[in-house]
Amino acid sequence: MARTLKNLLLALLNATLILLALCLFLGWKLASTVEDVTTVFAEKVQIVAPLRTEIQGVRGELTALRSDLAALQVSDITENSAAAQRISDTLTKLDALEQQMQTSQQRVAELMDTPGLLINTAIENAADVVADRITAVRGCVPAS
Repeated sequence: MARTLKNLLLALLNATLILLALCLFLGWKLASTVEDVTTVFAEKVQIVAPLRTEIQGVRGELTALRSDLAALQVSDITENSAAAQRISDTLTKLDALEQQMQTSQQRVAELMDTPGLLINTAIENAADVVADRITAVRGCVPAS
């Protein structure tokens, strides 16, 4: 009987050590994956940096164009009411376009300033996918 208990305890110890080794291996793989994802996101954020500069340049050009059209509208050159109306319509479109550019620039700035938020979202999504796959492999269906 003592020998059986000893063998049972040794088997329990072996199983525990095997599970511990498995958990350490999986943790190491997870940490490696997180590091790879972080590196990829850092590279992607650096790719977006020139886009931010280009958006600022386009916004500057739009502002200059709008001021040129406004000057044209006010000057004596536009005595024709149809031309003045077209310039007014164009100014309205330019204002809308400039607002869209400003919104895009703000989004790019947020992306550049908080890459950690993107990384956290990617990790959470990956963890959800892994959990769903493990649940599917086990054959368990979450209670609804």
